[in-house]
Formats: sequence, structure tokens, C-alpha cells
Amino acid sequence: MPELLDAMGLGKASFYNAFASKHAAFLTVLDCYFSAVDHVLARALEGVKNRDEAAACLLDAILTVARDPEGRTVWRGCLIGNTALEMGARDETVRNRLNQGVRLLRRHFAKALSLADSDGRVLPDSAVSALALHAVAGIQGILVLAKAGMLEEELRAAKQTLLLTLKASPLI
Repeated sequence: MPELLDAMGLGKASFYNAFASKHAAFLTVLDCYFSAVDHVLARALEGVKNRDEAAACLLDAILTVARDPEGRTVWRGCLIGNTALEMGARDETVRNRLNQGVRLLRRHFAKALSLADSDGRVLPDSAVSALALHAVAGIQGILVLAKAGMLEEELRAAKQTLLLTLKASPLI
């Protein structure tokens, strides 16, 4: 708590005047994170013309956000995945909020996967929904592996394999 207050430039009284509790502050942090991720992913899809390019752009955007920009560690991960692993099983309010974040990721992947491929083919809605969930699960898994210290070339291979599964999936 002292580090948080120092970083915010607040005293305890000011913090608790702004937030009812540390839990309430954390829920606000999650909401701010979701808003920032939503903006980053929406920008990643700007001007994208086909499904394969769009999926690759989203994965790259998520991996960029998950890297530590200050270089203290290579990977800071995704607040959705990090929080799910740490708190999801024991805090229903946080778990419900995390589901909002997962829906946000799914929505962006569904938008990307709804585009036609380079040959002009469009997936049916049922395939888009299933593949969007698969993409979210896949990128979260890659982020966990990154935080666990997987080598860069293995992470790139995992990303490429995820892209191939999204591309090669049959028209359901």
C-alpha cells in the first residue's frame, strides 16, 4: 500500500476518500485496464482488410501490451490472466469483472475473424464465436508461458501455430 500511495501521490485519507477500499480501487484498475486494452485492440484493427491479417494484428497488439515497456522484466503479462491466476477462484466480484475482460477480447477477435479471408471466404457466426474463444484461450496461454520464461523463438512458434489453427479451421 505505501508504494501505491507514493506512486499516486496520495495519503491514506485521500485514497480512502476516493475509494471505499483497496478492493474497490482494484476493480477500478481493472476497468481502466479494460478500457486501455479496448482502445489498443480497436486501433490494431484499423485499416485491416482480411481475417488473417486482423488476427495477427490483434495477437501482436496483445503481446506488445504484455511486454514490460520499462525493461525491468521481459514480460509483465496480461492483467486479466494474472488476476485470474491470483484471485479468480476466490473472489466472485473479481471473477465477474474478469469475464467482462474476456468478453472484450472475444469481441475484438470475433470482429477480426468475421472479416473475409484473402480469398473472400467468410466464416459462419458459429465458427467465428468458437474461434474467438480459442484465440483468447491461446493468447492467454502464450502469455502465461512467456511469464514462465519460455524462449522468444518458442513464443513466436506458439503464436504462429495459433494463427495457423485460426486460419486452417474448417468452415463450421
